[in-house]
Amino acid sequence: MKSEYDIIDNALSSEQFDDLVDWISSNVFPWYHQDTVAYDDTDDISAFGAEEKLLRLVPLTESQKVYNFALMHRVFENEQMQCSSETWQKVLPILGVLGVESLIRIKINYYPRTPKIVHHKNHRDLDFKHKGAIFYLNESDGLTVLEDGTEIESVPNRLVLFDSSRPHHSTTTTNTNRRLNINFNYM
Repeated sequence: MKSEYDIIDNALSSEQFDDLVDWISSNVFPWYHQDTVAYDDTDDISAFGAEEKLLRLVPLTESQKVYNFALMHRVFENEQMQCSSETWQKVLPILGVLGVESLIRIKINYYPRTPKIVHHKNHRDLDFKHKGAIFYLNESDGLTVLEDGTEIESVPNRLVLFDSSRPHHSTTTTNTNRRLNINFNYM
């Protein structure tokens, strides 16, 4: 199955983009440890449908076990803002580019530098049909890999739109201290 996606380069004005990156890259922006990037081997899968069970049953590789974590910052979830008003105002212009009708979730991801690129386990953001987007904040050799193997490069100020209810995965980076992006789930 060929993955369908769109790329919008230079999604924000230079001023909006620089302001957002400066804030998220600052030494006062709060990051929170997330124990898993994708499913781990201990997840209880009994409540899931067949496709979801197949994704979750794939065992983690040794490198995935070591690097199955990230830092993150919740912006929006459970129908409410989860961040400071300053962060919200800086992320808001991206919602205009996306044409969001109903927002489900926004989170900012921080993937660490690793000696070799680690491909995280395939996952689906949510188990129902919805729209997804990833906004890249910095340049790195890290990737977003779609269901058919299509690799989307991390290019600053790039927005990729895709069906994030379909399997996909992220990677770490080897050529910069961290890989930063913002994940959007919406209708």
